[in-house]
Amino acid sequence: MVGQECNTAVQMPHANFVSRLLYLPRGISRLEKLGQRKVFPKNHMLVQAGTKPNYCYIVKTGRVAAFETTVTGEERIYNFNESNSVLLEGNLLFDQESAVNFKTVQPSELVCITKEMLLKGIAHDPQLSMDIMESLSTKFLSAMEQVRHTNFHNAGWKICDLLLIFAEHYGVPYDGKILIKEKISQQLLSNLLGINRVTAVRAIKDLKEMALIEQINGYYCIRSLEKLKRHQERMCQ
Repeated sequence: MVGQECNTAVQMPHANFVSRLLYLPRGISRLEKLGQRKVFPKNHMLVQAGTKPNYCYIVKTGRVAAFETTVTGEERIYNFNESNSVLLEGNLLFDQESAVNFKTVQPSELVCITKEMLLKGIAHDPQLSMDIMESLSTKFLSAMEQVRHTNFHNAGWKICDLLLIFAEHYGVPYDGKILIKEKISQQLLSNLLGINRVTAVRAIKDLKEMALIEQINGYYCIRSLEKLKRHQERMCQ
């Protein structure tokens, strides 16, 4: 990409607990010492819904999606596990079946941790239990907030919210705007938000017509964070 782009990520804390891009802000260096690193190809199924995992995982590079397949064959994505996120730790500790599928959506390097190693680590360093609890708490709060969003907000509001979340993680200053340096398809937006693709396309079109967003070389660009936030707030009134 050309133009006045800076590679410094935008720092703009999100206003609530929803984060469909999960990561653990603490304890990763402690947890990753317990397992072994392994590289997985794209679309590798780590665990299927209804089965118990043999490992919990830390994502070091790449991305893992938590999803289920609808009766119409579409994927309903609940969240992405980003670099420095932990997944399936609760299922592993309590021998619970996974409620959804987990697969890599990019070539990924993961740290694989067995239940035995996790329990030994917690016994040796009680601080690890706080790391696990924070990870589980973050997921619980995010899931509850997603339910609230489903019940109280329309598709346009959800699209704005998801773009702001992606901007928080992947946004960089670009010619006085915020460029999201992550390819986001309209199908991905609809899969993440649980809305049909036609609705997602219409909501994106509306935002473009209001000059709130644009696309540059296939990447979404937010023309003004404040204007997009104000537009989102007006939809709540």
